[in-house]
Amino acid sequence: MSFAIKEIYVEYQKAPIGLDEKRPRFSWIFSSVEKNMRQSACRILVKKVTPAAQEKIVWDSGKLETGESRGVEYAGEELEACTVYSVSVQVWDAEGNSACEDTCFETGMLNFSAEEEDINRAWEGAQWIAAPRFHVCAQARGVFILETELRLEPGSRRAGVVFGANDFRLLDKNQNEYGLEGENYIRYEINLRALAGKPAQGQAAGNAMPTLDIYRAGYAPGDREDIPFASVPLVPFEREDSSQESTAAQGTGEAEACDSSLITEENAYDFHCLQIEVDGNNAFTYLDGVLVDAVAKQEFFGRTVKGRTLNPRGNNDVLTYPRLNEIGFFAGEGDSACFKYLSVRNMRAPSAEFIRETPEGGLYGREGIFCKKEGIRLAQTESGESCFSLSSAQVTADPSHSSIPMFRTLIRTREDRKPVQARLYITSRGIYECRVNGQDITDRLLAPGNTQYDRRLNYQTYDISDKIGEGDNCVGVTLASGWWSDAQTFTVKNYNFWGDKEAFFAKIVITYDDGSRQVRVSNTRDWSYYGEGPYRYSGFFLGEQTDGRRLGLYEDYSKADFAETGWEQPVTYEPVPIDEYRAMPPGFGRAWPGVNETKPLLLGGYDAPVYVVDSRKACSRTFVDAHTVIYDLGQEMAGVPRIRFQEKEGTRLVIRYGEMLYPDLPEYAAGEGGINLVGRLMVENYRDATSTDVYICAGRKGGEIWQPRFTFHGYRYIEISGADNPPEAEEVESLQYSSVTDFEGSFHSSHELLDRFAENVKWSQRCNFINIPTDCPQRNERMGWAGDTHVFCHTALHNGFLKQFYERNLQAMADLQEPDGQFPEIAPVGGGFGGITYECASIFMTAELYRQYGDKRTITAFYPGLKKYMDYMKDKGLPGRGDMSVVGPLGDWLAPQETDLQLMWNAFYYREAALMAELAAIIGETEDAADFGKLAEEVKDYWNRTFISPEDQRTRNMDGELCDTQCSYVLALEYGVADNREAAASHLLRKTRELGHKVGTGFFGTGLLNMALSKAGYPEDAYKLMLQTAFPSWLYPVTQGATSIWEHWDSYTVEKGFGGYNAMNSFNHYSLGSVLSWMYEWILGIRREEENPGYSHFRLEPCIGDLTYAGGSVSSPYGTIRSSWEKKEGVLIYSCEIPPNTGATLVLPDGQIKELGSGSYCFAC
Repeated sequence: MSFAIKEIYVEYQKAPIGLDEKRPRFSWIFSSVEKNMRQSACRILVKKVTPAAQEKIVWDSGKLETGESRGVEYAGEELEACTVYSVSVQVWDAEGNSACEDTCFETGMLNFSAEEEDINRAWEGAQWIAAPRFHVCAQARGVFILETELRLEPGSRRAGVVFGANDFRLLDKNQNEYGLEGENYIRYEINLRALAGKPAQGQAAGNAMPTLDIYRAGYAPGDREDIPFASVPLVPFEREDSSQESTAAQGTGEAEACDSSLITEENAYDFHCLQIEVDGNNAFTYLDGVLVDAVAKQEFFGRTVKGRTLNPRGNNDVLTYPRLNEIGFFAGEGDSACFKYLSVRNMRAPSAEFIRETPEGGLYGREGIFCKKEGIRLAQTESGESCFSLSSAQVTADPSHSSIPMFRTLIRTREDRKPVQARLYITSRGIYECRVNGQDITDRLLAPGNTQYDRRLNYQTYDISDKIGEGDNCVGVTLASGWWSDAQTFTVKNYNFWGDKEAFFAKIVITYDDGSRQVRVSNTRDWSYYGEGPYRYSGFFLGEQTDGRRLGLYEDYSKADFAETGWEQPVTYEPVPIDEYRAMPPGFGRAWPGVNETKPLLLGGYDAPVYVVDSRKACSRTFVDAHTVIYDLGQEMAGVPRIRFQEKEGTRLVIRYGEMLYPDLPEYAAGEGGINLVGRLMVENYRDATSTDVYICAGRKGGEIWQPRFTFHGYRYIEISGADNPPEAEEVESLQYSSVTDFEGSFHSSHELLDRFAENVKWSQRCNFINIPTDCPQRNERMGWAGDTHVFCHTALHNGFLKQFYERNLQAMADLQEPDGQFPEIAPVGGGFGGITYECASIFMTAELYRQYGDKRTITAFYPGLKKYMDYMKDKGLPGRGDMSVVGPLGDWLAPQETDLQLMWNAFYYREAALMAELAAIIGETEDAADFGKLAEEVKDYWNRTFISPEDQRTRNMDGELCDTQCSYVLALEYGVADNREAAASHLLRKTRELGHKVGTGFFGTGLLNMALSKAGYPEDAYKLMLQTAFPSWLYPVTQGATSIWEHWDSYTVEKGFGGYNAMNSFNHYSLGSVLSWMYEWILGIRREEENPGYSHFRLEPCIGDLTYAGGSVSSPYGTIRSSWEKKEGVLIYSCEIPPNTGATLVLPDGQIKELGSGSYCFAC
C-alpha cells in the first residue's frame, strides 16, 4: 500500500487513559512512500469495551468526505466515566486507496464540579489523608517563628536563645564563599546589665536600659563572639522612627533612651516571652507580644519596615542564611536562667507548631532533644511548672525529626472471582510516588504536576492490572513537598505557599470477571502512615537528604508481606485559606495572592508529564581537596544525578550543584576573607535554592547507586564532599528531566558555533519545560513568568508538538485572572511584576497556537477572558500615557539599549487590539472584531503621531526626545504599528549597522529582530547579526563556553567573569534564544502561511547566506517538515520533505516557484 496511518491521537494524546473530555477529538498522521498523498475521506468507529472484552458501537461517523485529519470531534453517544473505548480510523486517498488503524482511550471520572457532593460521588468517599505529624529538617528551614518564655534568676544579667547553630555550610570551607569552617550561631539575648548600673554595649551611661543583644558568630569573617552584632533597647518599636536601629559591632549608632522600657526593675526577673520571626535573611523580634526590633528605611517607593538583616550577604536574592539548624539556650558567665519551653512554628497560616521542646519531651511523644545534653538540667518554678535551667552555658541540639511521609494499604482480592482489570486514580497536594507490590507503577516523575492548586488539580489514572494478583496486594504512596509546600518562589517568606502538609487523594478499583468491582479509597481507616523512612527531607529548592541504610525499607514497604512496625494512623487534611501578602512596595509588583479560598476541580487528561529524556556522564573530575571533587558534565542540564558510591556504612556525603566555576580572575583569586575561589563551585546565583543533597551511605558490598527521587536541580557541575573513595568520572551520570520527550526541530550547518547555538536553545527548552514553561530551572524562581513564556512560544512550537502544554499554561493564567480582567505576570501561583509586556501573554499565545495548529477551540475556550482583559486595559490610559505603575512595569528586559516604556506599552496595546480583532473574526464574533479593529486603528494613529518624529521618521518618547533603538523599530515593524514601514525598516537597518551588527535588544525585541530585517529586504544584515561573535550577540556566549542560553548577554565573560551579576544571573534562560525561529524560517525557509493555519499548506523559501550548507526540520501537526541546501561547485542543491496530506509553495533562490504535494524532493539551481 502506498500510504498508511502512522499514529492516531485522541485529544492529541496517544491512547490516553483517565481522559476527562466529553467530546474528544481524533487526529492522525500518515506515512507514505508516494508523492502527493492527500486524504479524501475518513470514517471513525468508536466502541465501548467492557472489562470482559465485550464491545458496543457508540459512534459510527460513516464515510466523511473530508481531507481533515486533525481534530475531528466525537459526535456519538454520551461517554461513560471510567470506561475503555476502542477507536478505528479508516482513510481514503483521492485514488480510492484506503488504510485503517486502531487505538483506544479510557475516560476518567468525567466530573467537572468542585462541589464536595459531586467529588464524593465520583471518588466514592475518598478522603485527603496526610501524616499525623510534621517532618522537620532543620538544615532546610529558613522561615520560622522561634519562641520561648525565659526568666533570669535574680542578679543574673544575660540569657537568651540560640538558632542557626552549626550550619554545615559554615563548618566546611569548601561550602561557603568566605572560607569559614568553625563554630557558628545566631544568639538573641536579654541583657539586664543596665539595671545593675552597667550600660549595654553601644549605650552611654546616661541612657542605660535593658537591651536586646544579637550575636552572630561564624557567619562572616568579621563576626565576633564577644561583641553583639546589634543591640537595641527593649522598648516598643516605632514604625515611623528608625532611631532604634543600632548595630553595635559595626558602630552604626546608639540606642536612644526612652521612658517605655518593657523590662523594669519591677518585672526584670519575671518570665518574659521572647519571639523571633525569621523570614530567611531577616528577623523581627517581639518581647511579650510587642515588636522591639525591626528596621525602618526610606526607600524609592516610600518608608518600609523590614526585619533586621542577619545575613552578611544581604536581604534579597542571596544565599539564605541563617537556617534553623541547631537551636538552644544561653546563660551568660555567672548567670542563671530558666526556660519553660522552646517552640518553633510555621510563619504562614495556619502557623502550626512543628517543634516544641519542654522538660517533659518533644512533640509526638518523642524524647526531648535536650534531655541528655550537658549543661542543662530540669527544674521547677515556684508555681510548680517544669522548666529547663541553665547556668553559664550555651547548649544547642538538632531538632530535626521524621522523614517525608509514607503510606500503605493492604487489599485482599475476592477468592471466588478473578481480577481482570485494576485502576489507580490518584492525586496529591505535593508530589507523590506510588508502588504496587514492590514495583514502581510508572516512569513519569513529579506527579501530579504544577497547577493553580485552589482552582484545578490534575489526577492521574494508572493501569495496574498486571501488578494486582490474587490474594493479598499492597499499594504504597510516598509524598514530598513538590510545588505545594516548602520553599517556593523568589520571595523567601512564601515558604509553604499553598499549605504546610502534603496529602493525597486516591481510589483503587479492581474489576472482576463477573463485572463486579472492589473499591479501596484513601481514608484514615484502611491506610497506615510511617515517618521514619529513608527520605529524611526533599524539596525542589533545597535538595534531598537520604539515609541509604534505610532504603531497603522503601523497596519493601509496598509488598504485601511487609511487617508494619511503628506505623500509625494517618489524619485527614484540608488546607486553610491564606490571605494575600505583599512582599514588595506598591508600584513595584503585585501582592502574592490569597489562596485556598476555593475548592479545586479534580481533572484527568493531559498534565505535562515529566520523564527522563536524556542523560550525560561526567567528562572530567577535579579535586578541590582530598575529599571534595567537582565533576563536569560538559552540558547544562536540569534533573538529578545517578552516582555509584563505594563507601563505608554511615559515610555522610554532601552533593552540591553549580552552573559555573569561579574563573581565574584577581577578584576570585583573593576571594572574600582571603580565600582562593578559583576553580570552585559558584552557587551565589542559586540564592535561596541551596540545591544540596545529603546521602548517608549504606556501605553495601560492591557499591551502591544513589539517585534523588523527589527533587530536581539545574546544573552543569556536581561537587561531592566527604567521600573517601570519590567516584570516577564515568560513575557520575546526570538524568535530564523534561516534559518535551520528542524534539522534531533540528538545525545543522557548516557553521560550528551556529549549530552549538541551536543546540543551546533546545537544551534550555528541555530544562525549562518541566511541567510548566519556566524562566530558569535552578535558582529560587523556576516560575511561569508570562513574558518569558510568550516571547519563546513561537520558537518552541517549531521544536515539538506543544499544543496542550501551552493551553495548560493559558488555563493557569485564566485561573489567576483578576475580577477586573487583569492577567497575571506569573502563572501558576501569581504575584510578580511586569505590566502589559507580560500580561499580554494570553492574547499573544492564543493567536500563536491557532496559527500553529488551526484549532478554533483554543480561541473559544479563552476568548471570554481575553475580552475581559481588554476591558481592563481601557482604564490604563492607553493609547496615551499608560499607567502600569501598579504592577511594576518592565520594558525590553535586559536590553543593552533601553527603549522608552510608553512607546513599548502603546505598541503592545496595538498588537493586543489587532490580534483580538483577528481572533474574534475567526470564531464569528463579528461585532467584537469590528470594535477591536477600530481600537487598533485609534492606537496606531496615536502611536505614529506621538512616537514618530515627522521630520526624520525616527522614534522618540512622549516628550519628543530621541529614542532610536533597535527594539523601537522592531516593534514598529513586527507588531504592524508603523504607518511608514519603509522608514522604520531603513532606521532599523541604520541602527543595526551603527551598532556594528550587534544586538541591542532584550527579551521582547530579540526574537523579532532578524525577522524584521529579513522581511524588510535585508536578510544579509540579519545573517551578519546571527553570525556575529563579538559582545553583545547570540554567538558571543557560545564563544565563552555556553551550553545553554543565558539570561544576560554577558552572564559571563572571560575578561570580566560574572560582571557583578553573581546573584542575579542564570545560565539557563531561553528567552534570548527565541531567534532560533528565524533560523528555521529563513535559513531553512520553512514558514507558516497565516491564511492556512496549522500547516495544511505552507511555504518553503530558503535564504542562502554566508554558509556552505544548512539543513534541519520543524514540527507540524501533520508530521516533520524537512529542508536543506548545500552549495556545490557553483550549484545550489536544495532538498525538502513534505508530510502527507499537506502541500507547500517552494520559492527557490533563482526565482523558480513550484507547487509541491507531499513527498521528498531535490532541486538544483
